[in-house]
Amino acid sequence: MKVGLQIYSVRDEVTRDPRGTLQKVADMGYKYWETCHMPDFPLGQSLGLPAPEAKKLLDANGVKIVGAHISSQTSLEALAPVFEYNAALGGTRVGLSAHFFHDRDDVLRKCEQYNKTGEYAQKNYGMRFYYHNHFHEFQKMGEKTVMEMIMENTDPNLVDLQLDTFWASRGGVDPVKVIETYRDRLIMLHQKDFNKNAGEPLNLFEEKVDMSKEINRDTYLAARKETSFAEVGTGVLPIQDYIDAGNRVGIPYILLEQDFTFLNQLQSVEISMKSFRKYSGVEWA
Repeated sequence: MKVGLQIYSVRDEVTRDPRGTLQKVADMGYKYWETCHMPDFPLGQSLGLPAPEAKKLLDANGVKIVGAHISSQTSLEALAPVFEYNAALGGTRVGLSAHFFHDRDDVLRKCEQYNKTGEYAQKNYGMRFYYHNHFHEFQKMGEKTVMEMIMENTDPNLVDLQLDTFWASRGGVDPVKVIETYRDRLIMLHQKDFNKNAGEPLNLFEEKVDMSKEINRDTYLAARKETSFAEVGTGVLPIQDYIDAGNRVGIPYILLEQDFTFLNQLQSVEISMKSFRKYSGVEWA
């Protein structure tokens, strides 16, 4: 698998100085990027630069855009500028960072919309649409988890899956088993790390979140403790197992992501890069 970076990891720096920050990320050696929509930027300008300027910077540094995240708070009907921007950068995929679900019927309604969005992406931009998980997709609603319902009710020809192994672990499941189960739907992994000094169980359903109740954005934000995150490769997750499983099924990319850090964000992703080099089965360029 090739290693890349979700630009959300340096979001504050990008907002402050888009061009300078992106150049520093490229200079570190991150050559595969996933963009994300920054609230302070226009919807179709996720790198903080107009598409021609961003493309020039990418090309000059040999950087490839391998995905794009749109916020769960943005309506899927408003995605056209995101597709246009990332297509102009040479991207071929746009994904949803997450959704929250009231009940089983809400899951099924959203699955219909994911199929429609996937069809729209293909027909108009030749791009793929994908879903990115957090922990709450492993909540059971009746006999099935939300993740199972999403995978069963979306068309594999229209909707792909990007597995966040950290959040899957926090949802009480083994990411290796998820990789094996959805091997034909997976197009990327997201990799964070869990702090050995987090002071709480890895599985959020053990203590912090009641699986029998609706999990909404407020529930998620309350459960996302800043001290639970470690720079990637410095925590306790069995990351080599995830890499090996991903390589067995042919997943092309693993993207590092840092939701929270107590360091400067650029320093944080540099530490993650250095720490991640101890793993085998990955490539950086």
